[in-house]
Amino acid sequence: MAFLYVNQKGEEWRQHSYSAGNTFDQCAYKYYLQKVEGWKEKETKARFLFGRALEDAIQWHHEHNGEGAVNNFIEAWRKHADNKELQYTKVEKDWATLYATGVQMIKLYIIRQPTLPIPLGGQTLFQQKFGREVFPGDENYGGIEDIGKLDIVTYVDPTHPLLPKVIWKPEYGPFRPLIVDIKTAGQDFPEQYGMAAYDVQLRRYSWHTGIRDVALLWFVKKSHTIQKGSTVTLLEDVGNFKAGTEMTVAAMEEDIPILLANDSLINEMERIQGRKEDGKLMQTKEAKARRDEWLSNFGAKVSTEKLTKQRLQFNAGFVTVRSADEAGMIAGRQIINIVNARLANAWPNTFGIRYPHDDRSDPYFRAFVQQDQMFRDQNFTKSGDDYADLFGDDGGDDEQA
Repeated sequence: MAFLYVNQKGEEWRQHSYSAGNTFDQCAYKYYLQKVEGWKEKETKARFLFGRALEDAIQWHHEHNGEGAVNNFIEAWRKHADNKELQYTKVEKDWATLYATGVQMIKLYIIRQPTLPIPLGGQTLFQQKFGREVFPGDENYGGIEDIGKLDIVTYVDPTHPLLPKVIWKPEYGPFRPLIVDIKTAGQDFPEQYGMAAYDVQLRRYSWHTGIRDVALLWFVKKSHTIQKGSTVTLLEDVGNFKAGTEMTVAAMEEDIPILLANDSLINEMERIQGRKEDGKLMQTKEAKARRDEWLSNFGAKVSTEKLTKQRLQFNAGFVTVRSADEAGMIAGRQIINIVNARLANAWPNTFGIRYPHDDRSDPYFRAFVQQDQMFRDQNFTKSGDDYADLFGDDGGDDEQA
């Protein structure tokens, strides 16, 4: 049987993945350093550990009848409170900020989950491993399997409003299978309908499983600074507005946000309150009373403890057979190139230093191309655990440092 490479333990390795393929496509030398020589980054990036804690809490929520997810996240994240080596992005800031971020995200998920096509109970399965041999019977590449670890595989109402509309026939069965990938990110996901179907990783999962419906459960990390113009989501019912409603901060009054359903109502609120001759808003008791009466119907004053700037997005799409097969072809191309690189013992350095392939921020570039020995000692270790590294950051994070 063919194999990809011989690892640090002297084993012939035959398992490929989306993450491993991305590494090879970025730079064959980086793939060689990781897979053949066994160089792995130490777990110093907070976002990866945070993503795991968040995913585990979501799984806990589903497997414990919707109870205890917040505490589960808190317990998991507290384990990293004293880790001085963790590196944070500007938005993450520090351990305490991510603590607040995670608690709010889990609360937001608990609110939104009943409306999502991710039911509680046995219909929803977590961390499901699927694999497919790419070249069965081929003398040069046969025996190599492309595998994926799917965050969620769930079986839902075929007519769920958040899924693409299809003609579902009785012979298809009572439930519609759906793959859901959980991501944390620093930017919003495009809101266009069906965009998840074009994600290369989800197309690959569709090729593995034959499941055509895919979705992204997209958590967006935001700063905790609330000011006029901020978009926030209610974590509790407030007046006429239900928990989970997104609203706009129209103004701040003594650190208490005044919320409206959308920013188009701001001008009307200010008109009701009135303006002085110099154009500034009136601040008399009568002016604020007029505004507050209007707010009782169209907005609300809400303490910051009852809302969050963190976002939860859900986007589902339908992967065609052709699109899934093309994702399989990508896996096949990667496998052929990796095997040929091994046979030729040629793993060229293709790191770049300018757009569109600027890899200067890649730790492998700094440690092994620039040969920063101190940086290497601080951030890398040698490991023979190929399986743990097989999925890379597939399990959660889609954010740049």
